[in-house]
Amino acid sequence: MGLLIQGGTVIDGTGAPGFRADVRVADGRIVEIGPQLQPQGEDVLDARSAYVTPGFIDTHTHFDASLYWDPACDPMLQHGVTTVLIGNCGLGLAPLRAGDRDALAGLFAYVEDLPLDVMKARVPWTWETFGDYARDLAGRDFGPNVAALVSHSLLRMWVMGDEAWHRAATAPECERMAALLGDAMKAGASGLSSSLYDRTADGMMVPSAYADDAEFSAMFEVLAQHGGLFQIIPRLWSPDLAIGDLERLAQLAMPHGVPVLSNGIFERPEDHAVHERMVASARKLNAAGARLYHLASPRSIELPIRVRDCFSLGTVPAWAQLVNAQDDKTALLSDPEWRARARDDWAAASFSKLGHLTRIVKVGNPELSGWVGRTLADLVAERGGDASDVMADWFVENQLDAEFVIPISNLDHGIVGQLLAAPENLISGSDAGAHYQMFSGAGDSTLVLTRHVRERGDLTLELAVRKLTADQADLLGMTDRGRIAEGCVADIAVFSLDELHWAAENVVHDVPGGNPRFTRAPGGYRYTLVNGIVVQEAGKATGILPGRFADELVYAE
Repeated sequence: MGLLIQGGTVIDGTGAPGFRADVRVADGRIVEIGPQLQPQGEDVLDARSAYVTPGFIDTHTHFDASLYWDPACDPMLQHGVTTVLIGNCGLGLAPLRAGDRDALAGLFAYVEDLPLDVMKARVPWTWETFGDYARDLAGRDFGPNVAALVSHSLLRMWVMGDEAWHRAATAPECERMAALLGDAMKAGASGLSSSLYDRTADGMMVPSAYADDAEFSAMFEVLAQHGGLFQIIPRLWSPDLAIGDLERLAQLAMPHGVPVLSNGIFERPEDHAVHERMVASARKLNAAGARLYHLASPRSIELPIRVRDCFSLGTVPAWAQLVNAQDDKTALLSDPEWRARARDDWAAASFSKLGHLTRIVKVGNPELSGWVGRTLADLVAERGGDASDVMADWFVENQLDAEFVIPISNLDHGIVGQLLAAPENLISGSDAGAHYQMFSGAGDSTLVLTRHVRERGDLTLELAVRKLTADQADLLGMTDRGRIAEGCVADIAVFSLDELHWAAENVVHDVPGGNPRFTRAPGGYRYTLVNGIVVQEAGKATGILPGRFADELVYAE
């Protein structure tokens, strides 16, 4: 039994103007598009006064672990998302030798802000090779379709052991890594992800940070053979370093035709020249034959500030020392010498100027719960003194269990709109599935369509849909997705712009063990279809999980 989506305006994903047409779906694919199609015994979906578009594709998520306790990827379906890409930022779950599992779980949980005990308990860890991992994914049902990148750091750990954390690879080691990557691509991987940015909780750079040009070139050769893409986090703590990293990698990838996806590009309130330089650099490289794209998210980018564990304080030396301290942190917080260094280091951090936007999101002392939702600036105004000292006192007063969140970028909506529309940028970078104890990455698609299409007009609807669908599908090599066309897979979103809404985040406690996460209310979509099956209607998930791993979609050989 199929479906007939009747009475809507089709925005087909190519960027072409919308047109009135009905869409018939059978056996998971679009079989007919035309005006006034008549039902042939199938269910009819009402798309009157609404748009019918391809389902949205999110190429930057971290659902790797949470797929095993939340296969629906809640609430992505309620925001029109029908395919997610995992394995980003040089982090993944395979290939991984059994002896390295604890170390990898600790790194993943630290960088992506996930509960380590849940990750260890709920991820089955029944694989070592990427092929075995792919077979595990292929045997499961998901809400959206799932594609995966291979972790560069995990390839290095498999081949080099402990040496992966300290040096460049030798020529024979590069050959072994290239062979492993080739095997992973044959098993269904979409490409390779790497990082020059991330550190472990004790300050060590991740293994991929030690790769040299020869190693990257070996990886690009394999990616070219299989039509794979390359995702990278450059050294974002310095614009000059980040631009240099991207120019280096784009030039290395250029002879192979491999697309390079950089996470990401942001409006920085302290220096608007940064994003302008990054766009200009990508434009120049692409004119010379490179394929460099920045990932642009419509949301403000937020960082947590806490002292039990906190990757975002890694660039603030005294505060990083506190986070990494193994002994009495309370004593260090009260130490005059540490406090003097902490004041100087905090003042030098760019986000220290955003106290008026820095929210208190958690307290350890119930008597201080009235402060949740207020700002660091409020706290400093009431208590007086240097902000660093006020924070130090606050952490002591809350038994080290307080937390702040700082929005550090994407605060100027006009500039964000320009970044979303720029041809050098993809609309992506949601980080959904990660950091869900500090924000919800779900709903970027809805924010684009409400704020930047409906309200501000930064993008036309046709351009926004193309950037959320066909552009992403093309990069993933999914030639039968990302478009409304006969023969394409029926991954579809149905919505009226006037009915969409992007709600504030709220906290639920549905992670195993009662752990909290931030989530977001449904976005107002009438229907979302995955592989021709209705997975959400009027904001309510149907509970059906028709999503599949990518090797079953397009990569099987």
